[in-house]
Amino acid sequence: MRRYETIFISDPDLSEAERGQLFEKTQKLIPDYNGTLILFDEWGVKKLAYDIKKKNRGFYALIDYCGNGDLVDEMERSFRIDDRVLKFMTIVVDKETDPEAIQAEIAKIEEEASAKKAEMEAASQSKAEDSSETGAAEDKAEETSTQTIEEE
Repeated sequence: MRRYETIFISDPDLSEAERGQLFEKTQKLIPDYNGTLILFDEWGVKKLAYDIKKKNRGFYALIDYCGNGDLVDEMERSFRIDDRVLKFMTIVVDKETDPEAIQAEIAKIEEEASAKKAEMEAASQSKAEDSSETGAAEDKAEETSTQTIEEE
């Protein structure tokens, strides 16, 4: 099985629902042709280097997947006949790949990312607690200085 990356640019004027249908249709092709979806990344609206179909902006998306030539042919055929797609490009990332190994690698990366996120949240929470303690200490110091001034 080969690993591919396809980048496509869709019409930026599509509503979220229409864009969702296009993405869903594209993602559904992969398992239909015995492929494995690795990553579907929406990059968002970006300015184009030159106008395509009289549009100067486009919504970029990246699909990383494993499959065979039939899957790529069908995906590109689908893009050609769909007016919502402005441009697309597919490249071969790896000629021989194991989808299970890639899925395990992705799971490991996601696990590390979630652990790092939890660590960041814990650090920000402790920082917030420290600042609230500092704020309480500052309030007490201010109260004490106010009392000292009033006593004089």
